[in-house]
Order: sequence, then C-alpha cells, then structure tokens
Amino acid sequence: MAVPRTHRLARRRTVRIAELAEDSFVVGSATAEDTLLRATLPSGFQPRIDLVAAEWTGKLGCVAAGLGVALVPALAIRATPSDIALLRLHRDDASVRQVFAATLAGRSRPPAVAPFITHLVRVAASLR
Repeated sequence: MAVPRTHRLARRRTVRIAELAEDSFVVGSATAEDTLLRATLPSGFQPRIDLVAAEWTGKLGCVAAGLGVALVPALAIRATPSDIALLRLHRDDASVRQVFAATLAGRSRPPAVAPFITHLVRVAASLR
C-alpha cells in the first residue's frame, strides 16, 4: 500500500487493509471490482473511492499530496516517489497472482517451450 509519509500508519512495515477503512482510496476505476483491489478486499470491506486516476504517476501524485492511499503492485514500486511510504499488506490480505501457460493441443511445440515452462514452474515455486 502506498500512503503519504504523514499518514498515521506510515511508520509501520505491514498493514491490514481493514485498517484503511476510513481512508480515501486512489484507484484506476470508480468501482473496486475493476481495480487491483478486487483480489485483496476482505469480505464485506468496501473502500471509499474518492479519486480515480488512470496513470500511475497520477495515482502516486495524489497519494504524495495526502489525498488518499493506493494499492501498488510490486512492478510499480520503483516508480514510487520518496514522499510516499510503502507498506506491505498483511499476508492474509495479500492477493495471489496466478500465471498460466497454455499451448495448443495437437501441435508440435517449439524447442524453447518446454524449458520455458520448466523455468516458470521453478520460479513460481520459489515465490511461495
């Protein structure tokens, strides 16, 4: 979670998403179901969505300005400005990403496919 450095939880390392129930969420869509939040929301939790920003720079700028909090995927962490604190979601709230590899039945596979799938399985196992 990205929170402003002045946020009441900014000095914490982890946070439960329910602890942010009173905060405004900065998201990419007006409905939580269409955002990154969809995989993380605890049962019955309804985030207060006051700001919608399609681009990461806009979302993070709003957070830095103290206008809300935002769920940030690991891939976007490097783009986080220094005036934002990043909090890890508690493991019970963290979303689980699934990656699938599909091939066409009845067709021969290029030589690189088998080692690539083996690599994906190995990396996925190391992330658990």
